Amino acid sequence: MRRLSGFHAIEEFLRSGKGGGRILVAGSGPRIKEILVLAARNGLPVRKVSKAELDRMAPDNRGIVLETDSTEAMGEVDIDAFLEGLEEGQGALVLILDHVEDPQNFGALIRSADVFACDLVVAPNRRAAPLSDTTAKASAGALAHVPLALVPNLAEVLRRLAKAGFWSYAADMGGQALGKAELPARCAIVLGNEGAGVSRLLRDECDGALSIPMGGHVDSLNVSAAGAIFLYEYRRRFPA
Repeated sequence: MRRLSGFHAIEEFLRSGKGGGRILVAGSGPRIKEILVLAARNGLPVRKVSKAELDRMAPDNRGIVLETDSTEAMGEVDIDAFLEGLEEGQGALVLILDHVEDPQNFGALIRSADVFACDLVVAPNRRAAPLSDTTAKASAGALAHVPLALVPNLAEVLRRLAKAGFWSYAADMGGQALGKAELPARCAIVLGNEGAGVSRLLRDECDGALSIPMGGHVDSLNVSAAGAIFLYEYRRRFPA
């Protein structure tokens, strides 16, 4: 059972039309009324509960919570289905998150993936930020729209992408400058853990490494900020 308590997250889930669930409500106000209208359009049942009960289930709630068992609430997809859905010669952008642990960073990256029309985000199903309400809030609801695959083995995903014609690049300060690199139409960008960066195993699986030139006083960018730059540069060259 997953619970969404952010207004954006609930609204985008309902607008996406993915999966079922139910609404638990203890508050009132214009935003909650709008959500209840969307819930009615989607045929989701609504149950009134006490504020104390809602607080026990979701301490950060704003008077309303969506409960769902649907994996589609978080946009989850299958790698095989994604690859089979690509047409011959079709370009695609894949973002691979190598054990990003902070749910705020995870959510911000999902938001950037939506903004720059990323075709798929891949993350490990262990030792990484969970698909939590915090992640959904940080994504500003984008988690309901971005295709996301949670997998046990990222290296295997890179090998499968390579067979499908993708070129993959690790984000690394020692890599080629992003602006000077020739990016392919089928491209996978690998972003590393907040502390350790991209693991050596995944760097070895990649076709190359890319860096963002910096001229300030700090030596690196937050992973979510760096991710947005990489995604933007790809989409600048290959408009959606």
